[in-house]
Amino acid sequence: MKDERREMSTKSKKQPAGNRTSMTRAALELAIAEAVRTSNPECSALIGIIVERVVPKTPGGANWAVKGIKFGKADRARCSAAISKLVEDGQLEFEISD
Repeated sequence: MKDERREMSTKSKKQPAGNRTSMTRAALELAIAEAVRTSNPECSALIGIIVERVVPKTPGGANWAVKGIKFGKADRARCSAAISKLVEDGQLEFEISD
């Protein structure tokens, strides 16, 4: 089963940039924040994520990055781990349209 997961994750990382879903910065910030809040009960107090538009470092690279995180009373370590994973996956799936 682990080999299947590794194979699936390798395939998803090869996704071409043209297949990314466009969304506004505000929608992306909200989507990431909601996903983090629901990922762990200790992250439910997370206030928000701040995303900025960036120039991709490589052709087909992500055009956004996390600029800041408003943790509130949420557990920073657990939320940071969830955010890292969500951002890594999100940069392959989404691009900022505004």
